[in-house]
Amino acid sequence: MNTFDPRELRNAFGSFMTGVTVVTAVSKTGEQVGFTANSFTSVSMDPPLLLVCPANKLSSFDVFEQCEHFAVSILAEEQQHASNTFAGSSGDRFSEVSWTADEFGTPLIDGAVTHFSCSAFQKVPAGDHLLLVGKVEAFATTEKLGLGYAKGGYFSLGMEHKAEEVALQSSAQVGALIECNDKLLVQKTDQGYILPVADMTKGQSSHETLASFVKEIEPESEVGQVFSVYEKATTGGFIAFYRVESAKESDHQQYEYVPFEELADLNFASSDLQSMVGRLVNEKQNGVFRLYFGDETKGDVR
Repeated sequence: MNTFDPRELRNAFGSFMTGVTVVTAVSKTGEQVGFTANSFTSVSMDPPLLLVCPANKLSSFDVFEQCEHFAVSILAEEQQHASNTFAGSSGDRFSEVSWTADEFGTPLIDGAVTHFSCSAFQKVPAGDHLLLVGKVEAFATTEKLGLGYAKGGYFSLGMEHKAEEVALQSSAQVGALIECNDKLLVQKTDQGYILPVADMTKGQSSHETLASFVKEIEPESEVGQVFSVYEKATTGGFIAFYRVESAKESDHQQYEYVPFEELADLNFASSDLQSMVGRLVNEKQNGVFRLYFGDETKGDVR
């Protein structure tokens, strides 16, 4: 019998970057069920097989254990809402998203990168999950980019690439939204509060530049997803802010950690920082983080 800490093991498994899918089926009484899964893989080309792994504790486990057909929708990068909806356990989830039934009556999530309609090929109990192997009966795919997931958070390759292209332009800077224990690291100045910012290092990506910079501030930190990319009116250059997670609150002379619930009371040195931190607070509450593109006053949140 092992002595692994379940949370640590889950985090270790979660370090593997995956896509995000919604797996759906219909019960023998006509009930539509579905769950969000990143445990998805192709198995065979001949016959065409794929694998998903519903957990025994899933409320709809009996449906998947007995199903003759099921479907897999690989979510697109803008479909965080669908992922969060089917990761929940209450309410009519199918009323929250747009979907279309396949030829077997199984729901397919509209707007997904790819759909697979499957017949149940093999079911193998494995620990606290079921290995559900499906034979692909039909599929459809697009040129969209998929929604990524790693270490408990979403990422978008399309948005990351676009942010990197913008950040590599002249006069570019990178900034950090460093979080630890539900607090944000800020610096108080005579003009108001600011965030850690560094000039781009020649020959390095924005991610590499920021990783080197934040290690000097918080040695036990890790750079995550890009959060805002915008043009600064004063310099004409661009700045890219990334979310950063720190495992420990270091002692600082020039910086301080402020709890998220107190950030709204802070006076930031510029309206762009005030707006960005306000958005971070709101999005942290609902668990869906998006990316801002634009300038200091207006832009798109995707």
